Amino acid sequence: MKNSVLLAFLMFSAASVAQGRQPLKGKVVSDFDDLEGIYVINRATEATVATTRGGYFTISAQPNDTLVFSALQFEARDIVVADEDFGENLLFVPLTVHTRELDEVVVNDYRHLNAESLGLVPKGQVRYTPAERKLATASKWKMNPLGLDPLINMFSGRTAMLQKAKETEKKEALIEKMRYLYSDDDIMALFKIPQEYVSGFLFFIVENNYFVKAVKEENEERIKFMMTGLAVKYLENIADEK
Repeated sequence: MKNSVLLAFLMFSAASVAQGRQPLKGKVVSDFDDLEGIYVINRATEATVATTRGGYFTISAQPNDTLVFSALQFEARDIVVADEDFGENLLFVPLTVHTRELDEVVVNDYRHLNAESLGLVPKGQVRYTPAERKLATASKWKMNPLGLDPLINMFSGRTAMLQKAKETEKKEALIEKMRYLYSDDDIMALFKIPQEYVSGFLFFIVENNYFVKAVKEENEERIKFMMTGLAVKYLENIADEK
């Protein structure tokens, strides 16, 4: 009997909380022009949405919920929702552009040692990946001082094809890096991606410029945060296709 009463109480409480939340409409504002793709997270429910063009968003909330606003180009900000935030008027949330300080000098940092500094190749010589070398050979006159390859390739479409191959090579390298950081089991457990969709998810995230920037900056916390938000969007896309 006691268990039944307790269960009924918990169900009533959960229903009351759910009924208390309603759509909250708002807009982020900043000196930064690009306000699309900023993550808005309700800490109480873990619901996540991304701002649309112009910085607009709608998220389910109730008074005293805490909303977190985060993006690579802005400093993270927390907002506690109040009663007056609901209504016809938008909730305006000012965000501050994120300023990055230069990394401090690391003692015994050997990253400056390379083939150029050791005198193995001429100073200033450009180094290419295989795809970049093919593209440079096909499209740059200085790589073909006596030939007509760049002109021929421009009209034949081969240069565009090689450019696409170069971009594909970069994405494949990025995917390999992500597989080094996260195994398939990690992706399935942390981001709730079904096993058969893990490879598709990796191709999906490397198309996001903000995510690529986070990887280049080796910001592991930001990488994981963005993967969480992108996983939600990817799963929604999968659901729409079914």
